[in-house]
Amino acid sequence: MQGRQNSPLFALDMEKITLAAHAKINLSLEITGKRSDGYHDIVSFMQGLGLHDVIVLEKCSQKATKYKLPHCTVNGIVVYLCTDAKTIPTDMDNLAFRAVKAFTDATGTDYVKKHGLTDALLIDIRKDLPVSAGIGGGSANAAVCLLGLNEMTGRPFSLRQLMDIGAEFGADVPFSTFMNAYRNRDELEGLEGLDEARDSAWTSGIGEIVEAAESIPRYVIMANPGTAVMTKRAYEAMDAIGYTDECGTGKLFVNDMEKYTLMADPKAAILKRFMQERLDAEEILMSGSGPTIVAYYRDIDKARRGIAALAELAAEDCSIKAWLTDTGI
Repeated sequence: MQGRQNSPLFALDMEKITLAAHAKINLSLEITGKRSDGYHDIVSFMQGLGLHDVIVLEKCSQKATKYKLPHCTVNGIVVYLCTDAKTIPTDMDNLAFRAVKAFTDATGTDYVKKHGLTDALLIDIRKDLPVSAGIGGGSANAAVCLLGLNEMTGRPFSLRQLMDIGAEFGADVPFSTFMNAYRNRDELEGLEGLDEARDSAWTSGIGEIVEAAESIPRYVIMANPGTAVMTKRAYEAMDAIGYTDECGTGKLFVNDMEKYTLMADPKAAILKRFMQERLDAEEILMSGSGPTIVAYYRDIDKARRGIAALAELAAEDCSIKAWLTDTGI
């Protein structure tokens, strides 16, 4: 991919940048078929969440004895990973590492060396988002790494170009890049295409087609049963279960993946049933491939009563986690 050179005014290299990596939820997710390359076509309304990790990217020197951290060598650059999370991958399965590879593949190593990324990079992920929860935490980390690296190396790419780079290794990364650019817009001022970024979008294809949409502001309760769902396995199971028609309905608050996850994960099914019975929510829907269940509210007081009810359940089962946050606000 051919990048672009910014004007000298904006081509300012940075040694360090801190960005928030916001999760997403699917207010709808319809699977419309399987492609010849093994990926699945979807139609989905995605929206950013108040919940986020914090990512710090910092140029550094190769001092493996000093940084006793997991690391990978990516296109000649040693990338160190510092995180308080014990369950995320520490090798090239980590989407943050894959973002570095995709970015440096696209720029070329000569370009990043010219802009100061000559030796090593430290990625510090301060993790607050649950892992394998259907809310795109890994994709958010990758998206923010793309945005941060772009800033640190003189902005060689526009927002849409970064989204295209993200599509090469993660279906949720294009939207996460689009949405996190909006959520971090004060830190990314001057990025070409930033004015297009929004918190919400209809996505299609495998997720690489992102069309900005009006946000649907809600308070939300995110509840996770303490289990994890592998997205790849969920999509493979949907091949046997069946999909929406090839065009999709374009309706909100539908999720085809519930057909699989609520059958394969009894704890998720029990949690959704509890929320339907005890939480006075307008809508209750699983996000993504799950198992996180989301309750939607216009009324913050109802949402507060709902989180209190879930706190009682969590007191009985400490593996259940719940958060009150917002989306589209």
